[in-house]
Amino acid sequence: MLRSSFAAVLVLAFAACGDDGNNNPAADAPPNNPDAPGGGQVIRLNDDIKTDTTLKAENVYVLPRLRNVFVSPGATLTIEPGTQIQGEQGSTLVITRGAKIHAVGTVEKPIVFTSAQPSGSRTPGFWGGLIVLGAAPINTNVLSTPPSAEATFEAFTTAIPEGKFGGTNPNDDSGKIKYVRIEFGGFNFVADREFNNLTLCGVGSATEIDFVQVHKGQDDGIEFFGGTVNVKHIVSSQNEDDGFDTDNGWQGKAQFVIVQNISHPATLPEASNGYESDNHGTAASFRADPRTEPTVYNVTLIGDHAYTGQKSFAAVFRRGTGGHYFNHIFMNFPQGPEFRDAETLEQLNANKLEIRNSMFFGNDATPTNLPVPQATGDIDESLFLNAARAIQFNVDPGLSATGILDKVKPNFKPVNGAASLTGGATPPNDGFFDTSATFIGAIGAEDWTETWTAYPQN
Repeated sequence: MLRSSFAAVLVLAFAACGDDGNNNPAADAPPNNPDAPGGGQVIRLNDDIKTDTTLKAENVYVLPRLRNVFVSPGATLTIEPGTQIQGEQGSTLVITRGAKIHAVGTVEKPIVFTSAQPSGSRTPGFWGGLIVLGAAPINTNVLSTPPSAEATFEAFTTAIPEGKFGGTNPNDDSGKIKYVRIEFGGFNFVADREFNNLTLCGVGSATEIDFVQVHKGQDDGIEFFGGTVNVKHIVSSQNEDDGFDTDNGWQGKAQFVIVQNISHPATLPEASNGYESDNHGTAASFRADPRTEPTVYNVTLIGDHAYTGQKSFAAVFRRGTGGHYFNHIFMNFPQGPEFRDAETLEQLNANKLEIRNSMFFGNDATPTNLPVPQATGDIDESLFLNAARAIQFNVDPGLSATGILDKVKPNFKPVNGAASLTGGATPPNDGFFDTSATFIGAIGAEDWTETWTAYPQN
């Protein structure tokens, strides 16, 4: 992606933004624009945001084409409930290390990040999504020469100083993201350098992320590059790559997560997995510290047997990753969860990687829902996924077979008396987890996705 100052050359036709005296960028469109739900203005965010700024709900805000709009260190970007931010092709919004975002919507008025294409013509990956860069620990360059506690986000170049993330503060605070929808973002910039709908890089545990939907992205729904951030009430729906991707030493927590991996084009260049979890992408660094080792409770992962492209898995755990996964439903994937490589086997044997109190249903034709052995270096998943760990195979969790695959109005709530409503482990009583969620899957008796989520197809 282009450096922000250079990218400005590509948008000379756009009016320069100033300030209207109320900490809002100046408008370059007339008032009462029909695209603005409050009868306000369409405002182009042509410049980086260097001072505390508020985006108001009556306006629509546009991220210009091929432009990384950076919120600079020391600045806070506040977004009012109900505000819409539209990304033109190739644009991103980046919360830099040392900056903050305060995007707090409500059930009735969620904040929406979407494509600037007309409603009804929107396409996955048109823009680059929301990126948050923090100062919490990562393992990206800890074994490099010389070692470093920081890195540059993979889709930027080292010529972009605003693209750095990571550090030594596990309690770093990048702000709040709550009742927010992010849709039609994320794309593969070049091979293995990707934008996602929501990208969290070295984000710290003082950051609050709750009630967030990432929908119809061309790459991952949400991806973590290290850090310690905790997330709750996440819906990752109909994204074209992995639903929930973890790398580079993420050691945060998550609870109440839904992944709906359906409706993929057959030409996707890589598999679309429910989970994909790595510790480090370089073989010599598979054991790099801090290790990827999150603690995750109450998750529903839904796959798509109709997808005929690269074969997808309910989960792929590899490259030395760890993690503690409880109260999960893995359902309807072409293949069940897979463990790979010797460094990951070490984590399994040490109980640093575990799945417990979970259900596997309808993932493939085998009774165990486990993948076939790999040609070389296979790990026997059945040694670590069995009844002794409260794993249930081929027990219907009680979700609607049509509801979970509905594109426009899915239903992830189990029916009354469903098997998934019992048998879960009690989450830790540590101030983050809801300890009453002793059911299996993301939803129990109450559907927390109602009202604020949406599933537009274009």
